[in-house]
Amino acid sequence: MIYMVEMNLTDLARRSDWDQWYVSHMKMLITIPGIHATQRFECVHEHETPFVALHEVDGPQVFESKAYKAKAGPAGTGEWRDKMNNWSRNVFNGVLKTPDVPLDAHLILIEDGAHSPQGISVTWLDPVGLDKSVQRRAIGVCHSVIKARNISIAQGIRLLKPLTPRMMR
Repeated sequence: MIYMVEMNLTDLARRSDWDQWYVSHMKMLITIPGIHATQRFECVHEHETPFVALHEVDGPQVFESKAYKAKAGPAGTGEWRDKMNNWSRNVFNGVLKTPDVPLDAHLILIEDGAHSPQGISVTWLDPVGLDKSVQRRAIGVCHSVIKARNISIAQGIRLLKPLTPRMMR
């Protein structure tokens, strides 16, 4: 399953500090039983939630565990909690593993009702845990920089570049 966290950073003057903190946060997350991989992304266009993290999890029960509650979740973001807005957390089924998006590729997120870009294979996901703030969403990977440049960013489509490689336990 995929645990998807979306947010906006409001204190852009501290972006470098936040990026460093986030990498250490990701390393900590994959030490929690039930979380197996993590990768972070940023939209290449304007969006109210330009930052997205994908975490590969066993399921919604991970977020009820003592290990998760002791280290992560909204309380686990420390000083950064007040510097993020438009924050949502959803657990999706539809795939067992998060995609491995190479640093020279792009992640595509498509909301229910939007049309998939031609030539990009996507997988539709359904929310099964936490906020359930979307009806359905598709994910895909665009491995071609040329194809990514030609994707028309329409309502309901996000194109994101990786900020980190995929980290695994």
